[in-house]
Amino acid sequence: MILLSGRRGGTTHRAVELLASLPTELRLIGGLAVLCRVGSPHRSTVDLDAVARGLPSLHEQIARLALTAPGGGQYTFADNFDLDVIDVAPDSSAEVIAELTRGGEPLDDLELNVVAHTWAYETATPLDLVAVEDHTGAVLARAEDRLVATPAGLIAMKATTVPLRASSRPEKRASDFYDLGRLLVDGGLTRGDADSMPAELHDTVAQRLGHWFTEPAGRDRVYRETRRFDEPRLDLDDAAEAAQALFGATPGEQSLDDTLRALDELRGPWPA
Repeated sequence: MILLSGRRGGTTHRAVELLASLPTELRLIGGLAVLCRVGSPHRSTVDLDAVARGLPSLHEQIARLALTAPGGGQYTFADNFDLDVIDVAPDSSAEVIAELTRGGEPLDDLELNVVAHTWAYETATPLDLVAVEDHTGAVLARAEDRLVATPAGLIAMKATTVPLRASSRPEKRASDFYDLGRLLVDGGLTRGDADSMPAELHDTVAQRLGHWFTEPAGRDRVYRETRRFDEPRLDLDDAAEAAQALFGATPGEQSLDDTLRALDELRGPWPA
């Protein structure tokens, strides 16, 4: 059982209450899933994110509960509470990899992201979620036996999502870095959990974690972006050690292009 504390009528209360009403086929990802896997406190979340296989068959059931359902897996409920559902591939992650690599080409960023979400869907495990009031401990809402992405699944999705983030949404990239660090340090992962990833996914995740948490330029960027989340403060030394222990993530040689790109990020835009 996972106890999530919050205010009566607050986002945690409403998130668990909404989750309890949704189809059980949904697998929880995103901020609430991270909160479940690392424990409180963690960054607040104002919506729900999930993955599903065969979303069209679930759409009507979800839409009946929503105030608006514009399509594309997006739903809005009371008090502007949003649900975003990603429809994963109908085939297994192994079959998706085999199909995408049939021509001998390596997986690109978007394909890796597809594989990561499919694998996270397949490996989600059930949890009983209970929202309790901060000061009294009174039970506010329950969502029992809900499938939630594992820490390894969350890391796979976030590590493959960061390169796809639009530059206009730096706050989303920052929250991904913060979530990755917390999952590495507090997610309770073992080396076996990391090694259970498909090889193509594992190698990419290890490389990116090494760049973000152990290479000087990447580490500086993650430090700057995660400072906006100050409770609990992310210890980058602990995150780097966990990345190396769990995924074998080590600093690689940095090319001149990477160095210049990192300097540009540190400097910011040129003055007009």
